Amino acid sequence: MAHNYLEQLLLPRKKNFNDTETLIADHLLVLGGDVVTKTLNSLSEEIGVSEATIFKFVKKIGFEGFQNFKISVASNFRETAQQKAELTTFSDITKNDSACIIAKKVVQSSQESLDSMIHSLNEQDLLSALDILYSSETVHFFGQGASSIVAFDSYHKFIRTNFQCNYIFDYHMQLSYSTKLNKKDCVFLFSHSGQTQETIEVAKILKENGVNIISLTGNPDSKLVKLSDVSFVVYSEDSVFRSESLTSRILYLTLIDILYVNVMYHDEKDNKQSLEKIRKALNVTKTGG
Repeated sequence: MAHNYLEQLLLPRKKNFNDTETLIADHLLVLGGDVVTKTLNSLSEEIGVSEATIFKFVKKIGFEGFQNFKISVASNFRETAQQKAELTTFSDITKNDSACIIAKKVVQSSQESLDSMIHSLNEQDLLSALDILYSSETVHFFGQGASSIVAFDSYHKFIRTNFQCNYIFDYHMQLSYSTKLNKKDCVFLFSHSGQTQETIEVAKILKENGVNIISLTGNPDSKLVKLSDVSFVVYSEDSVFRSESLTSRILYLTLIDILYVNVMYHDEKDNKQSLEKIRKALNVTKTGG
């Protein structure tokens, strides 16, 4: 498991914490691996909350109790100093590993990230996003750089639904087109950092026009999240060789798959007709068997 286990565990859930829970989470993030040396009593005194409150907190994030939480941290945590000496943040990969062993570890790491994502997925956010989609006439997909690739893949999927869909690659065109949209439109904005200036500028124009914004990002405290009607925060590990084009991209596309499948079953008859029309149109691209 990766060195940033606590961040992976807590950051995706942070926006759903109350003030006291946020206080506890922030203190745990500062402590890092040192949390395993703390007792419930010492932690209670450091944070200034009751032992019962901390116990309820660890229960909320999926553990049976404080000891169970500490065992999990001890099993999964790596010090930052160790991580800095590594080329990647994949679990236990070394230059001596065979190609097959590296393949297994890469897949395992992706599986762990997907497990973490599904546990942190907020049902209310999911329902809110679907409500926006169901009431929209046109769905748009915008992103910059590598996020634009994710946006295009999402567009390619949603065009199979009964929605009118749109994808624009160029930033200037995104800005221009955004001025023409309104409350009947839904725009998916993708930015792993949540700090991409171009995407934020697009979001500002969309917000001014009352457009519904669904964002997918890895930064829960970003301006993009504040400008969005619904945000899905995807937390993953980044490194020299592991960027959003790898695991983060898998997580984003899985979230899109979740929304897509829900949409397809919501209006099953019309979506089946749309899908059949597309399949029929694409038959001309296939050679005879």
